[in-house]
Amino acid sequence: MWPTQSIELTLARLIAWLRDSERAAVGAGALRRCGYRPSAVAETLQFVTEAPASTAHLVTLLETAKREAGLPDASAAIERWLLVYAAAAMLSAARMPLGNTVLNRTCAEIASLLDDAWATEETLLVTGIRFREFAKMATGRRFSAGLFHWDISGVSRSWLLKVPPRDVPGLVRVLAKLRGLGPGMFPHLNPHRQPGHLAEPAISDALAAMAETLESRPELRGLVAASWLRSPDVHSVSPHLAAVNAPIVAAGGFVTTIGAAPPDCGVFERSRERGRLYREGRFTPTTGLVIWPRADMLRWWRSSCSLDC
Repeated sequence: MWPTQSIELTLARLIAWLRDSERAAVGAGALRRCGYRPSAVAETLQFVTEAPASTAHLVTLLETAKREAGLPDASAAIERWLLVYAAAAMLSAARMPLGNTVLNRTCAEIASLLDDAWATEETLLVTGIRFREFAKMATGRRFSAGLFHWDISGVSRSWLLKVPPRDVPGLVRVLAKLRGLGPGMFPHLNPHRQPGHLAEPAISDALAAMAETLESRPELRGLVAASWLRSPDVHSVSPHLAAVNAPIVAAGGFVTTIGAAPPDCGVFERSRERGRLYREGRFTPTTGLVIWPRADMLRWWRSSCSLDC
């Protein structure tokens, strides 16, 4: 069970905002004017994923509600109310085991919904990826470990046939240690992280927070990650990014590639150099696959904890 203090403090703030905030009244009132029951609309957030299609119904519904209430299309007042309401409902009934660090960081990110300076219209619009990510967090399906968010997923069978032949023996060994294809912790870069390059100690700090929760979740078999950021091919042209895999590789993790990454995956967003090499035909982005079995991850964490103490 989650420790109660962080939950109770965050929950109290959410409830106070829902009861007393003028911004909350605008969001809920816009739904009521259209004949919608706000709490019922908030319950649909449980079905939102990172896929844009998962919010198609909500996009149409909110467009109608904004039009009827006289709100501009760029207003995210309704979206913000839905996220806060869903998070309050989730925290009031949460029984999912989490380590204290992940719990506190997740609660802190949920509480950021109440920050007028951060929760801007652009950030929370229903058509954007940030709304979909927050919808998962507000419904207890995505968590914050600091530099990384994580949710629960596993190794896709479609990836297995894309692993280079030279890495297949290593893949077989690591899957045996993983005891199947999952489920496991699947990390994502925290979109609200501080600007700058990925670096220590933030990487190991986030991995340690995840391992702390892993210890209390026997059904989770380790860490599984797949993205362009994890690819050794990307690291060959951007060596500083290899730091995201370094603690994992040094502590029993397995890294390979699973085919080309689409050019719109984000690999070029913060690097003119990667874009230039791609245009010159000297770099092809690939998707990296990382698997870190439970026993190795926990061994690394316990060793790190003993050294810090």
